[in-house]
Amino acid sequence: MKTKNKNSDFLSLKESRAIQRSNLAAMKKYEKAKRKKVSPEYFTTQLKDENNILEVENLHTYFFTDSGVSKAVNGVSFSVPKNSIVGLVGESGCGKSVTSLSIMQLVQAPQGQVTDGEIRFATRDFVLDGKGKRIPIYVKDEEGNTVTTDKLNKKGKPVLGKDGNPVQVPLQARSEDGIPLYEMQEVTYDIAKMPTDDMYRIRGKDISMIFQEPMTSLNPVFTVGYQIEEVVYLINPLATKKEAHEKAIEMLSRVGIPMPETIVNYYPHQLSGGMRQRVMIAIALVGNPKLIIADEPTTALDVTIQSQILHLIKEVQQQCHASVMLITHDLGVVAETCDYVVVMYAGKIVEKGTVFEIFDNPLHPYTKGIQKAKPTFETGIDAELYSIPGVVPNPINIPNECLFKDRCGERCACCEGEYPEEIQISPTHSVFCHKYKK
Repeated sequence: MKTKNKNSDFLSLKESRAIQRSNLAAMKKYEKAKRKKVSPEYFTTQLKDENNILEVENLHTYFFTDSGVSKAVNGVSFSVPKNSIVGLVGESGCGKSVTSLSIMQLVQAPQGQVTDGEIRFATRDFVLDGKGKRIPIYVKDEEGNTVTTDKLNKKGKPVLGKDGNPVQVPLQARSEDGIPLYEMQEVTYDIAKMPTDDMYRIRGKDISMIFQEPMTSLNPVFTVGYQIEEVVYLINPLATKKEAHEKAIEMLSRVGIPMPETIVNYYPHQLSGGMRQRVMIAIALVGNPKLIIADEPTTALDVTIQSQILHLIKEVQQQCHASVMLITHDLGVVAETCDYVVVMYAGKIVEKGTVFEIFDNPLHPYTKGIQKAKPTFETGIDAELYSIPGVVPNPINIPNECLFKDRCGERCACCEGEYPEEIQISPTHSVFCHKYKK
């Protein structure tokens, strides 16, 4: 009796149902953890290096699909030093954007989940009293006494006491932007452990993101000024309409948009691509963030506008003393803008170092390949551009081995076995390749 050969390209009904049951159980587990009510001590941690603003260690972000588990980010570790620009480089589908979305807790759920690892982020948060409320900072006079003012009702009128006189309350200090001040403390949070409700405390204020395509990120039915004002209200709920509108105009002016008093009333479709991207940068800067994630911010722009946007990002980074994580596949952008480079391939890091080390002394064959694939002035008109042979492996049920070996021109017998460990070449330069084992 002849037996039919099983086609490994297709799942049987039994296998498909087993995958669905496993996925459902895993998704319920991770979604429940996001909604769990915990004290801040549960997700409070310490940086391994105080000079860093962000430390990502052994990050795993998986997508539970009907075909199996897609390991989009599979054990990524890197850090972002303070007041620096770090470039995350790699071809499409290598996990760059998923890494950034994991840091922001914006991975599409319930299918996408951060399953393991730590994301340590240094920030400043409110000091809470015994009842869990913020502790205000009050204005003091020259003698150190607390200044008082009339208590106002919702209509802005003084509240009268039993004696008919206005009730006096301590005057709370405010920042230059009119934001009420509270006692703050330096703290480091593990974003991978933070429940969703607690993430709102830092997302948009201390850590913000500039998305790849501004036309799909901006709401077409609201003016750009209204969308900036939304962020102002999020950061300062007590801001008046006038204060929020003035802040929107100030931010548009800050990112180099001409006639901000007029542009603030424009809709996104009335602006060019470069202007829309400047609006996205303005939205990201409202809260004076410590970390800005820029996800390929120049992909949809022409070359001259690209240069302007990159110059603006670098200028803003220096003015705000913030750190930037720049995601791109363009090595020209990296060379012009970044201080450090992290090269990713198939959900893993293959090499990382300073921008000079990566460009002057690339070690991993993949890093050499993407540098070779970029056209230069020396490339002839009729010359054929180099391309790395083969394709990126399927991230579903991916094996624990060197994932580039089937495309590598330097492959040898030492490339077999498990995924190579990190090999330190210098204090700032490391590579994941069997060739450099001692």
